[in-house]
Amino acid sequence: MYANPAPPLTALRAFEAVARHLSFTNAAEELHVTPAAISNQIKSLESFYNVQLFLRLTRALVLTEAGQLVQPSLRQGFDKLAEAAERLETFDRSGVLTVGVTPFFASKWLVPRLDGFYQAHPEIDVRIAALTRHADLIHDDVDIAIRLGDGDYHGLHAAKLMTEQLFPVCSPRMPVSRV
Repeated sequence: MYANPAPPLTALRAFEAVARHLSFTNAAEELHVTPAAISNQIKSLESFYNVQLFLRLTRALVLTEAGQLVQPSLRQGFDKLAEAAERLETFDRSGVLTVGVTPFFASKWLVPRLDGFYQAHPEIDVRIAALTRHADLIHDDVDIAIRLGDGDYHGLHAAKLMTEQLFPVCSPRMPVSRV
């Protein structure tokens, strides 16, 4: 795509804010940085493109012809980025519940009960992620996980689902010693 190095996005963002406000101080407040940081970003951008973007007058800041040329396109570009980010934030995944479980638990306990769940909650689409390891609720794209354990999982909310009963089973022919 680009044969040249990528444009310095932070500096472009700083330029757009300064161009809109015509103030380093107001741009710094908007971007939550210092005016000196904004000034350094603008100098960096002007150096990168070898063009002056502002005329710094005694009590005013004025866009140069180059600054006036690029400011509307940058404004539109940042608006598009904000729109795309908003779409990600509002992406509707309602109605889908992805459950991370072991394959054994899925086949022996969960799947046989799904029909009753679907009848009670037809608006929810349950998806099963059969995992042999503990689910990573961020990277595995699961909403909840069902696991055997004590429920002490740092940073997660755990609720007891059932008490498990374990007992040995052996052949009647096997000798049993009493302790």
